[in-house]
Amino acid sequence: MQISVFYDHITQAGEQTGRSLSSLLKACKEWGIDGLEINYTQLKKGGLWLFRSFRRAGLNISCIYEFYDFTHDGDPSRAKKHVDLAAKVGAKKVLIVPGFLEEQEARELNACSQDQSAVSRFMESHASSCRVRDALRELAVYGWEKGVKVTLEDFDGYASPCGGRYALKWLMDQVPGLGYTLDMGNFAYSDEDVTEAYELLKSHVVHVHCKDRGIEAQFQLKEPGGKMTGQAGERTEKAQQHRYCRGLACVPVGGGYLPIRELVEKLKAENYDGYLAIEHFDAPDQMDYIRQSAEFLKGLC
Repeated sequence: MQISVFYDHITQAGEQTGRSLSSLLKACKEWGIDGLEINYTQLKKGGLWLFRSFRRAGLNISCIYEFYDFTHDGDPSRAKKHVDLAAKVGAKKVLIVPGFLEEQEARELNACSQDQSAVSRFMESHASSCRVRDALRELAVYGWEKGVKVTLEDFDGYASPCGGRYALKWLMDQVPGLGYTLDMGNFAYSDEDVTEAYELLKSHVVHVHCKDRGIEAQFQLKEPGGKMTGQAGERTEKAQQHRYCRGLACVPVGGGYLPIRELVEKLKAENYDGYLAIEHFDAPDQMDYIRQSAEFLKGLC
């Protein structure tokens, strides 16, 4: 397995530290990072200069991601150009964020999200989710022809048509050749057990985002007198409303409560040999977070 990191984290680190892009990329390479996750529009705008900067630092592009609106417009033309660029720069995977449901649809899907049969009925009976399915079918074939794997992740958004394990499973079953990017931290958003979701979807995993989650104050534990401890005692009122989500705080990989080590061991058992992508958007000190995350993942790899 290899380690990658989001290019957005590098650019934010530059804003935080004033360091040059070349020095930041060099530091990442020294910490054992071999790849970068980058947005399609960002890479297209940066052009050849940006791509050459990555190559000079010895970094490949592990995956290119982009947001679309397939829930309303199922035309995959722009996404095909996304795939074309991935093929051109040697990126073997693209991540599609397919769009978002209307408010009423989102409420319906979230209300039945823990019932696999009900989720399947929802996905089959709504034009928005069927447009997503049809666009992905066309894209998956196009990607296969170009040598690029088209993937979805468990996106952390209330209106996402692929935020929960059962909606993802429906799409994986409906779209031959579609790959799954396991985001270890996003099932916390939908209050689902990431280990259980992994077991359901593991046969589709082709890429991994290593995102940990920290315990925020409102999810911590408290002593009978009300003092927050984060370790023992009774849960706060808000935490009692959740089964698995103990918070969504940004932390370095390995610094939160999610079973990252266990999940990597499961991936090894399944002979996964792809990237583990470090993800912690909006970290207060991106370079320190990247270093800590890389050290943790290197220890697991």
